[in-house]
Amino acid sequence: MRHLTPTAAPLAATIILLTNSAPALSQLVLEEVIVTAQKRSESLQDVPIAVSAISGEKIVEAGIQGLTDLSDYIPNVTINTTAGDSPANIIIRGVGSGNNAGFEQSVGMFNDGVYQGRARQYLVPFLDVGSVEVLKGPQGTLFGKNTVAGAISVKSARPTAELEGRLSAQYELEYGSTEYTGFISGPLGDRVGGRLAGKYRDQQGYVDNLIRNADEPEAESSAVRGSLVWDASDSVEVYTKLEYAERDTYGGDYQSIGTDGVFTGLGPPLFQRDLITPLEDGKADDKTTFDSVSEEFSETDALNGVIEINWELATVTLTSVTGFSNYDAEYFLDGDQSDLHFLDQNNKEEFDQVSQEIRLASAGEGNFDYIVGLYLEQQDLEVYSIADLALSNLGLPTPSFSQVNDFEQDGEAAAAFGQVRWYINNDWSLTGGLRFAYEKKEASLDIVNSDFGETDPTSNPLIDLLANRILGRVPGFLDMERSTENWSPTLNLQWEFSDSGMAYARVSRGYKSGGFNPRAVDATRPDVYEFDDEKVDGIEIGSKLKLLGGAATINAALFYSEFTDRQVSTFVDTGFIVGNAAESTSKGLEIDARLITSPHLIFGLSMAYLKSEFDEFKDAGCAGEQQRLINPVPGCINEVQDLTGRTTKNAPEWGATFTTNVFYPVGENLEFRAALDVIYSDAFYFDQSLDSNLVQGSFTKINARLALASSEDTWEVALIGKNLSDELTHATGANTTAFTGSYFASVSAPRTVAVEASYRF
Repeated sequence: MRHLTPTAAPLAATIILLTNSAPALSQLVLEEVIVTAQKRSESLQDVPIAVSAISGEKIVEAGIQGLTDLSDYIPNVTINTTAGDSPANIIIRGVGSGNNAGFEQSVGMFNDGVYQGRARQYLVPFLDVGSVEVLKGPQGTLFGKNTVAGAISVKSARPTAELEGRLSAQYELEYGSTEYTGFISGPLGDRVGGRLAGKYRDQQGYVDNLIRNADEPEAESSAVRGSLVWDASDSVEVYTKLEYAERDTYGGDYQSIGTDGVFTGLGPPLFQRDLITPLEDGKADDKTTFDSVSEEFSETDALNGVIEINWELATVTLTSVTGFSNYDAEYFLDGDQSDLHFLDQNNKEEFDQVSQEIRLASAGEGNFDYIVGLYLEQQDLEVYSIADLALSNLGLPTPSFSQVNDFEQDGEAAAAFGQVRWYINNDWSLTGGLRFAYEKKEASLDIVNSDFGETDPTSNPLIDLLANRILGRVPGFLDMERSTENWSPTLNLQWEFSDSGMAYARVSRGYKSGGFNPRAVDATRPDVYEFDDEKVDGIEIGSKLKLLGGAATINAALFYSEFTDRQVSTFVDTGFIVGNAAESTSKGLEIDARLITSPHLIFGLSMAYLKSEFDEFKDAGCAGEQQRLINPVPGCINEVQDLTGRTTKNAPEWGATFTTNVFYPVGENLEFRAALDVIYSDAFYFDQSLDSNLVQGSFTKINARLALASSEDTWEVALIGKNLSDELTHATGANTTAFTGSYFASVSAPRTVAVEASYRF
């Protein structure tokens, strides 16, 4: 029978269970979890940061397909998809910027040490994964820009010294989705090891499109990765990786959840419910009438590579990480969110990034250890979109027209950073760090109102009037440049109060880059086109304990973060616009624990309490319910509302995940394996306007896995159930384009049950 490993995302049990089980657990020890949260390998229990670590094994066992599935296992972390099939919303502790092509996440994504701030850079993030670490709170000193809410570090599985491989196939019983994965790894010579991994997934739709008579969204994704490890000498190791991924999605997961809105900007009230098909009831279910004529689609391909060199010197390690990343994307959206098909959006994105980081880290001997480094980055982004507004499909005696946004941005960044840890004595240590960063961006935006189907400026003044009244569009050209400098300090005091426990207090500062809005609607408003940097000051007090001789761990953290000029993304007409709220705070408590009760059984519980709200936000965008003509909700004055004292979006007050993992021998040659995961979330808003129609209620989801395997772990057959409670949940949503007071929302996957077979050698 294989050795047990605690592979669930921070897991735990109650103190009562730990106390009552003490005699039986005296001979059991949880396997140590190693993380790189401080740019060096350390035990999770020794790192004075709130970190959640998930192994590649747990990702396979839980059927975690992507980032959205990952967030189920880590309370206070929300990740969801948005229009164009882009997992663009990553929120930690109620903080995340939302969807806009002009900026990066508030949570920094790092793939094998390379920063990837845009969702389309990591189309298939969990291909042959070694581990995933989620760092919560500001991480500006060591990880740099755009980590004000935290950082997610994904490590690929590395080449192995011995030949091994795995092939697996999965079939979903209800909807017919299939997935095939595999890898082969081993030596290619005396000093070279190689690994080749691939993945193909054909996802069938679970939302019934009543107009198209089709199940949506259908997604086809594939990825391949090759990696090499070369021991160039006894002191130099070179790791290289090249991966290519494609993802094509057809149809969408959005549906109308309210159709009482009024058409914006024209004449007498024209209700959406009077214009759309009688099949649309505007209720939250698994049915939709989107993309009735032309099917929505999203096609993206991405290429990523890294060269990492580690040179072990006498007392230090010199590390060089060179990364490059690019993607091309094209996607078509049904902009009117109805079956009339009077507003189409065609979009294209191209992105290139090259980065270089050099670090020098001490060996950790003596009273001091340190890390110092330099970071350089170059980015180029192009976003081109055309919106076609066919007003004739509404029976209106007005001309149809098109609207073009052409956006280009060049960015460069440089930073110097360092962190020093002083071991004051055997019990106390003090860590201080500082990062200086410089960033420059230059961006141009050309907004054109044109005749229908054309791209040149129109000569018809009525079209300019309609574009302004319906979409708020004012044509023109903007070309601006901005540069910023900032300092990100960190100070951490750690107390090893026993051999099995430590406590820490941490203060840190982080910055998120300002930038420009590719979908700015008014070319005469440079103040709306540009948005400012965001700053955060965070405090965290925590403790990490080993109990019952190592059979259990409990990690807890109290946190408080204060944001200034917080960036907020709001859906306006046909896209998301970024602005700066004045101030907000995020505070709460997180408890993660693990417990092994027998050689065959591991329990866990992860809990979080969160209070995330605006201290001042007097010019927030109005909710659709405030602007509708019939029975409007008060609070909207001059097209803005005051959200001071209100909660932020994607910030449930309570969240919890309970897990159980069982490994039990059956006879001499078989092993039974089981996992049960229960995920709970409080209610939360999923749009920053805080419209009462855009609320996800509290829910409980249950995932389970039953498997039978050979005792040598050469084969396994498993039954995997996800969302067995069949909860209907929505991750994102907004006011319907051109219909004030109507709403749409994305539908998360319903209950699925899959059969999986795998062979390992």
